[in-house]
Amino acid sequence: MRITVVGLGYVGLVTAACIARLGHDVIGLEKDERRTQTLLQGRVPYYEPGLEAEVAAQIESGRLRFTGDARVAINGAEVILICVGTPADASGRADLRHVLDVADTIANESVGRPIVLLRSTVPVGTTRRVERRLAEAARRAGNLDLIPVIANPEFLRTGRALDDFIRPTRIVVGRTEMTTDADLAVVATMYQAIEAPIIVTESESAELIKNASNAFLATRISFVNELAQLCQSTGASIDDVISGVAADPRIGGEFFRPGLGYGGSCLPKDVRSFISMGTEHGQAMVLASAVDSVNRDQPIRFIRVLEQAVGGELSGRKVALLGLAFKPDTDDIRDSPSLALARALRDRGCSVVGCDPHAGDNVRREEPWLEIAESPMSAVQDADVVVLATEWPIYVNLDPAAIADVMAGNILVDGRHALDPARVRAAGLNYIALGRR
Repeated sequence: MRITVVGLGYVGLVTAACIARLGHDVIGLEKDERRTQTLLQGRVPYYEPGLEAEVAAQIESGRLRFTGDARVAINGAEVILICVGTPADASGRADLRHVLDVADTIANESVGRPIVLLRSTVPVGTTRRVERRLAEAARRAGNLDLIPVIANPEFLRTGRALDDFIRPTRIVVGRTEMTTDADLAVVATMYQAIEAPIIVTESESAELIKNASNAFLATRISFVNELAQLCQSTGASIDDVISGVAADPRIGGEFFRPGLGYGGSCLPKDVRSFISMGTEHGQAMVLASAVDSVNRDQPIRFIRVLEQAVGGELSGRKVALLGLAFKPDTDDIRDSPSLALARALRDRGCSVVGCDPHAGDNVRREEPWLEIAESPMSAVQDADVVVLATEWPIYVNLDPAAIADVMAGNILVDGRHALDPARVRAAGLNYIALGRR
């Protein structure tokens, strides 16, 4: 099949490479000239395990091409996937300008009746809005071929995106009245090499499935973080409590480990979008609002723990943060809890140094004040406090005794509950983790 992917950011590039891997002829359309040139040179503009090799393999196969020319990309496409960003404004509402711009481009450049799949994360009702926009453009042009728009949300996890695309738990397809059975058959053909159930719903349900999934995952994370704080205050063990709770098969242990909080491009934005959607429809999203509030406050809770550990005054202390990306296996620093903690420490007069295997350059651009060390051992040199902020294996596997030898202080904060407390304490370090004993 001839398929066009519009927007070659994180979701779009993974989507384009994986659809080409499925055997289709794929053109990726990107209006950012620098990004297009980077891709044409065989380089990937961000870190995702395996992606650069996959892109290179599909370019070599001839199934994957990139262009900045909308006419070349759109004209003749059987399926067009919209994968552009929908950043949130201050109120949490998704900005749909890029999505609507793509709709206008499709209206201007398409020939015939391509099927449009809306893969960007959008509020309820967006699929129909895009479809109406395309229909209005067709009427103005006297075109009788109305273009169907189908919601097709993605469920890609940063750091595991390739596997999530090729081996998904489900494929969600949201239809409207304009969608025909033949259209659905085309979508099924595009995904036929993937073994996963295809869930067909109305477009509104498909849009909400994506937002609700992320809001629920965020709820688990905020709940266990609040639980860890309660364990810290009461003397209970968060590890024992989690073991007992997760043994219930109705609850389980996935996304149920305390830490600095969630971040990245999905959970924070989608929770706030969920809240905004409720407000627009006259419904207060009380639980989602609390989830967002707990997550925003989580770095400050760690600050209080640090203040207790050093005897009350953080000003003048050197704090080393091991990990700056919002999670391992990515260079994504959007809404990174580690950076939120770094800013809070700076505001309290600390000298902050950070280290990350892949996110350092992004941090230098976004947070130029923050000193970036080239190695974890140079980061912890002469530090009063060391914080494991992102559980990269290279940091989890560091020798605590080696850290203790070069630190000025002896406080190691496990911000991800990823270290062995006994091993850290055996090295003479004061091990601290919310709710752990």
